[in-house]
Amino acid sequence: MADTLDLTANGRLTVHPFVTERKLLAITDMVKGAKMGGYAGQRARTDLQETLSTSDGPFAWAHLVNLRNLPLYDKIEDNYDQIVEDELVPDFNPARFFALRQNWKGLEYGKDNDGQRIAPAVAELDTYQYAYGYTQFNASLAVKKRGFKVGLSLEKAVNDVFNLIQRFPGDMLKVGNKTDQYVVIRALINGVTATSQFVAGDTDFISGTVVGPNPSPTPAALRVAIRRIGKRTDADGIKVPIPSSFYLVVATGAKESIEWNLALARGLVSVTDGSVVTKPVGAGAVDNLSRIAGVIESEFVGANFWYLVPAKGTTEIPAIVRVSLTGYTSPEVYVSNFNGTPVAGGASGSPFQAFHFDNDSVDLKFRMFRNAALFSEDAIVWSNGTNA
Repeated sequence: MADTLDLTANGRLTVHPFVTERKLLAITDMVKGAKMGGYAGQRARTDLQETLSTSDGPFAWAHLVNLRNLPLYDKIEDNYDQIVEDELVPDFNPARFFALRQNWKGLEYGKDNDGQRIAPAVAELDTYQYAYGYTQFNASLAVKKRGFKVGLSLEKAVNDVFNLIQRFPGDMLKVGNKTDQYVVIRALINGVTATSQFVAGDTDFISGTVVGPNPSPTPAALRVAIRRIGKRTDADGIKVPIPSSFYLVVATGAKESIEWNLALARGLVSVTDGSVVTKPVGAGAVDNLSRIAGVIESEFVGANFWYLVPAKGTTEIPAIVRVSLTGYTSPEVYVSNFNGTPVAGGASGSPFQAFHFDNDSVDLKFRMFRNAALFSEDAIVWSNGTNA
């Protein structure tokens, strides 16, 4: 006996009463056949057009789009995903997120530790020193609903419904991916303050270059930026650890030149007699630029701005947190036609009778649940790139 198709996608989709496995398989065959040439393709496109003009055809097609898009969307991993911690929330109420920062207050009052927060000496029958090991950090973030509608008119369905069917799933993924990027990058841009801004000059310890305030992302400026993180302290006077890995977030179009300059600075590439010579990773100078794992471009970052952000999992407190609604972690498409009942009675197979009662359309709705926020800028450095 053949396996039953999981219409729920492992519980991630709600199955409309008009959607059955038989109808879904039938419309799948039509979509597949419509890509063919000759008479067979024309016949499949005609069948698909007629099916989508019935009362339940659009629902089966919308469900097919969701079933195909969910795994494709899950496989998309843009590099901005590397700077966010993902959390699931059960509803639209602000969710509280907790993190523990190590501080071990009290250890400095122990014996034979010179006032440092290390394990004190304990003499025979002596009392152990009490310490308060962690400071709890918490913040709240609520998920947001996002979406839009598009109308498939009767005229478009009659003339060229297959063109929209071909394009909409891919375009839906692009919108969802762009929305994901927007909420993450906006959280970064709107969340940073003057505390993490590169506003004072300093000298690069390798090249000797004097780096002024708000520099462009040169190798010298990035070395100084990483070194400065290690000089920061939190509210308890504890030094902020330098993350093992960073990503540099810049405007669209800036990535290639920055990567080239970083490779030159690290000795990974060189130019000899006009030819580019590539060296093995690790063959160049070992400095803190090796902590920069990649460069992220975003159309939402202003020209000349740059943000040095720790990679996820490299800090005690996450820099950026992104929330999704449990059960709705990927975008979905919904359909509605409200076609009414022909006066002649019975179900209609004609597109002139089966579309929306008010305006002869089938409405497709795109919906997703996302939000993000900056939780900590302890290990972030940013600049507006004005060199002033």
